Amino acid sequence: MQYNEYKQGDICLIDFNPTIGDEIKKIRPAIIINGDFAVGLELKIVAPITSWKNDFEQIWWLVNLKPSKINGLDNESAVNCYQLRCVSTERIIRKIGYEINELENIIATSQNCIEIL
Repeated sequence: MQYNEYKQGDICLIDFNPTIGDEIKKIRPAIIINGDFAVGLELKIVAPITSWKNDFEQIWWLVNLKPSKINGLDNESAVNCYQLRCVSTERIIRKIGYEINELENIIATSQNCIEIL
């Protein structure tokens, strides 16, 4: 696929392997964070999505997502805004959905993670 086929808010299955240490692993959904400013680059800034656990409510950089037909998620999930990654579009397996309800919150939380570094 070409760079412009994936947009901010798209949820895609991404192959995060290989990884090192505590980096998030395996094929999993992730949400595309960046807008369309990097025309010509086949790179996307993404936040990985993992299964929701009740104790995640206490972790401010994890944004809760409820499953829906629109976002393509099967289970309640968490966007891990602390593990932002820039990935090649070659790592994207396919788009599974789109998130509109929590997109602004996910972007703001991601910005907060970067600001504290």
